[in-house]
Amino acid sequence: MFARVTTFHGSPEHIEEGIRIYREQVIPWLRDSTGFRGWLALLDRENERALGVTFWTSEQAMADGEASGATLRDEVAAGIGAVMESMAFYEIAAAESISLDDER
Repeated sequence: MFARVTTFHGSPEHIEEGIRIYREQVIPWLRDSTGFRGWLALLDRENERALGVTFWTSEQAMADGEASGATLRDEVAAGIGAVMESMAFYEIAAAESISLDDER
């Protein structure tokens, strides 16, 4: 499995709006996209930065900008005034399931 990690810069309020839009409009489309397996968003309010991590079955699926929603991601970011600072691709070496409901 593979992960694409994208770093954004913008106000926390704008980034939260982008996360909402991404969740409501992009994720349903991505679920139908070949190779998409999930995502998570990390927000650093103090430094006005966020990481978007998407998970893919193959390197090819992850790198295919059209099929992996890169255009939609860029449109959402531009619409909320967030700037994409970087993007990196990783092979997942290990993983453990998490739940946002866990309070360990």
